[in-house]
Amino acid sequence: MSKHHSLWEKLNQRQQATLTAIYHTDQQQESAQKQAWHKGLSREKATVWRNLQYYFEPTGHETLLHRLLRQANVVDQGLGSTLQVLERLGLIECNYRQNELISIKLTTTGRAVARAGLGESAPKKPPKGQLKPRQWEALVRAYLSGENGIDNNTSSDDYAGFSWRWTWLRLRDYHGTEEGLVKEVGYWNQGKYSTKLVITLSGIEFYKQQWEQYRALYPDVNAPKPDDVT
Repeated sequence: MSKHHSLWEKLNQRQQATLTAIYHTDQQQESAQKQAWHKGLSREKATVWRNLQYYFEPTGHETLLHRLLRQANVVDQGLGSTLQVLERLGLIECNYRQNELISIKLTTTGRAVARAGLGESAPKKPPKGQLKPRQWEALVRAYLSGENGIDNNTSSDDYAGFSWRWTWLRLRDYHGTEEGLVKEVGYWNQGKYSTKLVITLSGIEFYKQQWEQYRALYPDVNAPKPDDVT
């Protein structure tokens, strides 16, 4: 038995139910952040969204954490004592304001204990260098644009709606290549200086060699098959 599972077994049924509700809230928050990433939307810092809001005044809208704790039948006079035990064991961190519970943060240990008790495994990290969905989708766009490249038609650096910081910069500085997978090219058009992103030869080769792998990995991305791939 692992140390995390052993700690789970030491919790009583009420403490386990409370930790489970907090864990499920944490995981739903994480899933929402990942979905925002995949859609190209900005994400909050983990230090912000991992602070799970419990208090829902003055809006009157019940928070996800409060709802899951209520459904676990632990929102009563004994909740404070239960949270104190979990906090003393280093499984959660509670934030109070004038003795009012505001938010709860699940610690790394708390997450591991909950997973051990629920029989879940921590998600495996992707292999080093593996493109994320939006990065692969951006590379597909660059590949289809060919030598014409992708013009920057906005005041920001987010070419074709993809984030410069989180997407294009990662492709430009992709490790293992001298020139990256894409490059930024400056040019003059009707007396006005502009820039565009163009796929590099390394990017073209990467697309051809990795196309089948990424097609299976991200089937929702419409990535045409390269002409010379059988």
